Amino acid sequence: MIDRKAALARILRQDLAVSILQLVCAVLLCVIYAVFLTSFGGEFLIVIKGQWILPIFLVLLLGGSIASLVLSQRSLRAGERRGDIMDRIQSSPGRTAWWIGWTAWNLVAVLPILWVGKVLALGALGSVPMVLIGVLSLPFVGYAVLFFISSLSHLFGLARGRDPRRLVRGVDLTGGAFLFGFAAFAIVAVFWQPRWTEGVRHEQLFSAGEEPGRAYRIPAMVVMPGDTLLAFAESRVEGMSDVLDINLVMKTSVDGGRTWSPLQVVEDIGNHTVHSPSPVYDRDTHSVWLPFCVDYATLYLTMSGDGGVSWSEPRNLTHELGLPSGTWCHNGPGNGIQMSSGRLVIPTTQGDARVLLSADHGATWRLGEAIGAGGEPQVFERADGALCANLRAARGGHRIVACSMDQGGTWGPWSYQEDLPEAGTQASILRFTSGGDGGRNRVLFSNPGAPYRGEFTMRMSYDEGKSWPVAKLVYEGAAGYSQLAVLSNGSILALFEAGRYDLRESIALIQVDLPWLTDGADRLGAGDIVGQGF
Repeated sequence: MIDRKAALARILRQDLAVSILQLVCAVLLCVIYAVFLTSFGGEFLIVIKGQWILPIFLVLLLGGSIASLVLSQRSLRAGERRGDIMDRIQSSPGRTAWWIGWTAWNLVAVLPILWVGKVLALGALGSVPMVLIGVLSLPFVGYAVLFFISSLSHLFGLARGRDPRRLVRGVDLTGGAFLFGFAAFAIVAVFWQPRWTEGVRHEQLFSAGEEPGRAYRIPAMVVMPGDTLLAFAESRVEGMSDVLDINLVMKTSVDGGRTWSPLQVVEDIGNHTVHSPSPVYDRDTHSVWLPFCVDYATLYLTMSGDGGVSWSEPRNLTHELGLPSGTWCHNGPGNGIQMSSGRLVIPTTQGDARVLLSADHGATWRLGEAIGAGGEPQVFERADGALCANLRAARGGHRIVACSMDQGGTWGPWSYQEDLPEAGTQASILRFTSGGDGGRNRVLFSNPGAPYRGEFTMRMSYDEGKSWPVAKLVYEGAAGYSQLAVLSNGSILALFEAGRYDLRESIALIQVDLPWLTDGADRLGAGDIVGQGF
């Protein structure tokens, strides 16, 4: 009798300890949710579509953990287990069915719990200290281990003919919270069917898994004479992570995007992070310059004089420019431009957002002064010769704009563009047409049209970016970084991150025209000079 009481007391103390652990894990998940709202709130479209689910899940999880703690304390004081769901099931077959079903579910829940933890941890790499990532990973690992050990031990006990009555306190309660969360998101996923706007020609140009185990992000694109296109992307061993093993890859089209070459690896430095392609085409020398960064610390530049068939040995521009070691390096992303003067301009971040400049067709380069605000700049040349930058700002706000009267050397005051919403991501801006004899000046812009990464939208300005009266939804699903381009016939291309639930599913290429964008209100005229006049 004494041995039984001692064994029961030991079990009840274990239950109490586990209940405390579950409450700590639930509180940590609430902290993670708060961090998610501030840093990643607009990141995952499927979470946006089911944004009501997470608060309910956390309430259920906290409630279950608190109830488990209270029941464990009462049981320990009374010297017997109290509050078990099993107490309400009278028949032995019913109890057995309950344990089999519930323990099986908790075993199944282990994998998605660990998967969610992995996704969030990868997303935080590079921006959150590793110690903090480890702490925030604890609840996912804790719940997975708890569910696995508790459920597996009781399934084994049932198989051996033992009474499967005891499951570690709280697993039945917290398991219900996870069941609700995963089931609710599954229902949202089934019914979420994003649509392309009618008239948009689209295809997946880079699809996750095209290289085994890799995904693609950060599109960039240049147009060369004859409507030859070079499309670039980052090939990532983990689509969620901005670090780890990343390579630069490319595809080529010689017919304006109708057909594409197989994927070609441009730069691969083993397990290093090769990132931030921002190509520019020099129409005078017929060369493509491609800057990229390695491990966010070193700026390199390579060049192709044969339309991307081969590339030169990369130059270390961090060394050439005399930048301090470890200066934050992040080009574009997007493309550079060649101004009417012939100057090559590549948007970059070297410590601060600025531009990389060459007045001698790439022989030498220099950095302009810092723009003063924002990140991930893209630039276009105004009709009066000014160079204007459009930059990323905080999610839910507005895009930042600034202009330079000396071709990127220095910058005037920056301001917010109130009619350009910000999703907390890169955007693309591009001159579409220049006014010739009776022609019009038109500038294009693209980014997610919502305060989150979704609803890819294309806009157009007739007054050199002062206002954007034309706006049209392209795709209502997940969307992220983008790159615009214009063909010689005036067709508009956009290469952008797109997916049904998440922007990392693919990089899509779309093609539209001016009548589509303006619902037939505007068409190209004889005096319009398209793009750079190829």
